[in-house]
Amino acid sequence: MDRILETLVTITAYSMEFVGVAIIIISGIRASIYFIKGGLKFHNRLVSLTLAEGMNMSLGFLLAAEIPLSIITKTIPNLIVLAGIAALRVGLTFVLHWEIGEYEKVADRENPRGSHYENRPDA
Repeated sequence: MDRILETLVTITAYSMEFVGVAIIIISGIRASIYFIKGGLKFHNRLVSLTLAEGMNMSLGFLLAAEIPLSIITKTIPNLIVLAGIAALRVGLTFVLHWEIGEYEKVADRENPRGSHYENRPDA
């Protein structure tokens, strides 16, 4: 029974990590396209917002992968490393959430009548 649980946890964790990495890759590609189409301007909020939203979503999946791994962690040093990784990911999630909120506030001030997403090429 212990071996089955360990296998199930490992498959679940790796699946969640795979989804998190895939989201980072996809949002990086989309942001790169927006950056190129926007004339390679470094102050393009759409590029920054796309990257921040992608990183925020991927961190959710990566953090979800850490939870089942905590079940099979047997030693204190491994648990400390796992807790450190989880703490870093939670901290990054809060920072990215704040950053996305700031971008949305700026977009709302610049475009008070419409949605800040209406200028997205994929919207």
